[in-house]
Amino acid sequence: MSWYRRASAPGLGKTSNRRRSSASYSVAVGRRTSNGSSRIRSSSKGHIRDFGDDDIEVFLPPLEEMPTVVGYEDVTFEMCTVNPPPAVLVTEDDDASDEMGDLKPFTELPHLSEKEIRKTLIRHADSRCAFDKDAAREMRIVRIDYRPGYKYTLESFTETRQVAWSFEPYTGGPLDEVGPAPPGPWEVGGGVGRPKPFHVHCTCLEVPHTDLLTTCKACYGVGSRRCTACSALGWERCSLCLGDGHKISMQGHRERCFRCIGTGRKKCWKCGGETIAVCAGCSGTGQIRCFIALNINWSNHVDTDILDPSDALPISEKLEYVKGHLVFQDERPMLASASFPVKDLECIANSLLEKHQRISSGEKLLLQRHGVWAIPVTCVTYEWKHKQKSFFVYGSKNEVCAPDFPERYCCCCAVS
Repeated sequence: MSWYRRASAPGLGKTSNRRRSSASYSVAVGRRTSNGSSRIRSSSKGHIRDFGDDDIEVFLPPLEEMPTVVGYEDVTFEMCTVNPPPAVLVTEDDDASDEMGDLKPFTELPHLSEKEIRKTLIRHADSRCAFDKDAAREMRIVRIDYRPGYKYTLESFTETRQVAWSFEPYTGGPLDEVGPAPPGPWEVGGGVGRPKPFHVHCTCLEVPHTDLLTTCKACYGVGSRRCTACSALGWERCSLCLGDGHKISMQGHRERCFRCIGTGRKKCWKCGGETIAVCAGCSGTGQIRCFIALNINWSNHVDTDILDPSDALPISEKLEYVKGHLVFQDERPMLASASFPVKDLECIANSLLEKHQRISSGEKLLLQRHGVWAIPVTCVTYEWKHKQKSFFVYGSKNEVCAPDFPERYCCCCAVS
C-alpha cells in the first residue's frame, strides 16, 4: 500500500495545522469493471512517504476546481457521513408478536442431585491445595435451592457510509468521467463486500461516473519535484558518524567511518544526488485521477444485562462470564418490544431495546437479534461442625463458589 493510500485509511490521517484536520487524501478503492460497477482493489506498489504532515496537502487539488456532481455537491476532501434513507416501517402480525414470549420454563432444565453436587464440590476442593476433600464428603447437605439467573443480550447490526473526494496517480486506462448522474451514496455497492450479519467489517469503493483527470498540483505536470528528503542538496549527513567522518571503535580508537568513507555525508537515498526526485503525488506521470470515494462500515452494537437471583450476591459478578442454556432467540430487521414471562427480564429487554432505538442518525439499522440464556444457580445449605453455611454451584459447567468452605489448610495447619 503506497503512502498516499495509507494517509487516507480510517483513523490514520493526522491533524493539519494549516487547512483541515484528518483529511482523506486518497482511499484504497476498487477499479470499475466493464459494466460500471465497483470492486475492491487488492493492493498496489508505491513510494515511501517522506513528507511532513503539512507537506502532504501539497498534493490536494484545489477544491474549487473540482466539478459539481449531482447528489454530492457538499463533498470535500474530508470524509463526511451520509444519512441513510428513511426506514420503511413494517407492521408485524399478531402471530409474529406472540413468538416473542416463547421462553422455555426454567423447570425444564436439568437440576443437580445431591450426589452430583457432592461430586462437584469434591472436584472443586481437589483443585485447591488449601481445601480438604474430606469435608466435602462428610458434610451434611440440609437444603438444595434452584434459583435461576438470566442473561439477556441484544445485538444491532448497522451500516455507515462516508464519502469524500480522493485521488491517485493516473497511469493510463479508461476514465469514467463526470457525466450521467451517478448513483447515490446508498445505491453504490449492491451488497459488494457485505459481511455476514453481526460481523464488523469495512470496505472502500469508488462512486461511478465521478472520474476527473487533472494536472498534478505538486509538480505542475512535470512529474518530478525538488527533493524534500535532502532539501535539494543531493546528500545527507551520515547517520553512523553523525557527519564527523570518524567514529570510536570498540577498542577505543578513532577510525574513519566505513559507511561514508570519512566524508561525513552520503548520497541522498531518494534522489541519488540529483537534487530532484519523482513526484510522489503523480508517480512521475504529471497527472492524477480524482474521484469520489465511498467508505462503508458495518458495526455491531452489543449490550448485555444480567438478572441474577436476589440472594446470590457472592456470584452476581460472575454470572456474566459463565455459559448457560439458550432458552430464547429471535432475529428480525427491527425489534419493537419484548414480552417474557419473567417481568424483571422483560423490563431489562425493553430498556435495552429503547436504548438501541437511539442509535446515531448516520447509521442504518440492518438487523437485530436478541437472546436469553438461563444460567443454572444452585444454592446449597450444609451443616458442618454444628454450623450451617452455604455455597453455590452455577453455570452449565457446574462452577463452584464456596467462600466459607469449612476446612482450610494454612502452613500445614488446619483451620476450621
